[in-house]
Amino acid sequence: MTELGHLEQHPGLNPDGFSAIVTAVHDQAIELDKTCFYPMGGGQPADKGMIRTQSCSLVVNDVRKKDLVLHHIEGDLTDLRTGQNVTCEIDQLWRNQLCKMHTAQHLVSALANEEWGADTVGNQIGPDRTRIDLFFENREVFDREHLQQIVNDTIASDLKVKMDFRPQKDLTDDPLVRINMERMPPNIDIWRTISIGQLDVCPCAGTHVPSTAHIPTVEITRVKSKGAGRLRVEYVFNE
Repeated sequence: MTELGHLEQHPGLNPDGFSAIVTAVHDQAIELDKTCFYPMGGGQPADKGMIRTQSCSLVVNDVRKKDLVLHHIEGDLTDLRTGQNVTCEIDQLWRNQLCKMHTAQHLVSALANEEWGADTVGNQIGPDRTRIDLFFENREVFDREHLQQIVNDTIASDLKVKMDFRPQKDLTDDPLVRINMERMPPNIDIWRTISIGQLDVCPCAGTHVPSTAHIPTVEITRVKSKGAGRLRVEYVFNE
C-alpha cells in the first residue's frame, strides 16, 4: 500500500521533491512505496510533475487513488523495474494555484452557509476557475456582489489556515463544521481537518495555503441555476 505523504504536509505550497521506490509497473502507470503527489479527489485535480531515474525522466500527468495509487506517466516505461529508486518532483506552479483555489472554495462555501444557510452539494476546483454548487432553502436571498465582497474581505483579513487530525465525534459536535458528518464514511475514526480562523472547520484531504492572505482576490464570474434551490457559482482570481 502506498504511503500518502501529502496528508501530513501543510501548508501545501512549494512542495519539496522526494525519493521513493517503484513497487509495481503497469501499462503507462506506476506504483510507489510512498508519494507526496496529490491524487485526484474532493473536486481537486491531481498533482503533475516528474519522476526521474539515472537513465530517464518521465512526466507524471495524473495520479489516481482507488484501491491502488497509480501515477500515470507520459513516456517509455521500459527501463523501470520494481524495487528501483526514483526521485520525484511536483510541479510547484500547478500545485500552488490549486492550493489557493481549494482554500478559496472553503471560504466561499463557509460564507454562503454563514450568510444564507446554503449547503455545498458539489464543487470542481480548477487552476483557472472553480465552480461550487450551493443548495438554498430560498435561493432568492442570494446576493452575488455581497458574497464576493465578504470573501475578499476575509481574504484580506489574513486568517490562519491550520491542519490537524480530529476524532469524528469532535467534528460532529463542532458548530464550525458546516458539512453533515452523518453523510461521511462511517468507517473513518480520525479525520484530517482544515480550519480557517474561527470561520470554518472541514474534514479535507486537499492541499491549502497557510493563511488567506496568500489567496488573490476573487471575482464571481457566473451564477447559474441548477434546479430547485440550487445555484452554481463560478469564480476566478484577479491576478
